[in-house]
Amino acid sequence: MAQPAIYECAACDATFHGGQDAIPHGWRRVEGRLTCGDCAPVDLPCARSDERLIVTETSMPLLSGAYLDLADPDCSVVQPIDIAAGLRQPRFSAQTSGFYTIAQHSLLVLRLVSPIARSLGGEKARQLRRCALMHDSAEAIIHDITSPLKRQLPDYRAIEARFEARLAERFGWSWTDFRRDTVKRADLQALAIEQRDLIGSTDAWPILDRVDRDQLTSIKITRCWHPDEAQDRFLGAFADLFPNEERMAA
Repeated sequence: MAQPAIYECAACDATFHGGQDAIPHGWRRVEGRLTCGDCAPVDLPCARSDERLIVTETSMPLLSGAYLDLADPDCSVVQPIDIAAGLRQPRFSAQTSGFYTIAQHSLLVLRLVSPIARSLGGEKARQLRRCALMHDSAEAIIHDITSPLKRQLPDYRAIEARFEARLAERFGWSWTDFRRDTVKRADLQALAIEQRDLIGSTDAWPILDRVDRDQLTSIKITRCWHPDEAQDRFLGAFADLFPNEERMAA
């Protein structure tokens, strides 16, 4: 049985648990904002947008205060802090010598593409670096699933692709074949470095067959950043690459 929607008044935070087909009886939308009958006449200059008001069984709260419906995500409500916070989660299902976050991994991939970006210059360089930083941004919302399991979950991969596309539109980066191939190569190089430094292994993983490990000897992970440090570093890189995007603090 579907759970009832939860409606919140933008003026007084009154709530109503009810059906999902229509707003509660006596409630109104005033200038696009949902309000209870007692508050309908009140001026609401600071009320939140509709997307942040209605909570359904497929929506999740974000650190910025918005709700995101995972069934049909409107990623316009997603803020940089939501991505950075979500990427504090660990890579490799935490099966590493230290707590290694996706945010730290993202910055490693950014570092690995930087020489190519410098050779391109201009907007092409910026877009490549944006793709590198944000290549795992969907995992901030739908969680990371270790690759051996992800390969068995085609539905997850389709959902991941949908989020990636909507987040790219939200924040302003775009993929080309060249950018995707370049970031994928750096992603695999990062995986080889992480295998060596965090798992303590150079076992022959099939996914790493084409990676030249000798080229990576000078790039080392000397320590795992605390999740809060990883979040702050990610936000710093984000602010540099997306200078027109408002940075919201937690």
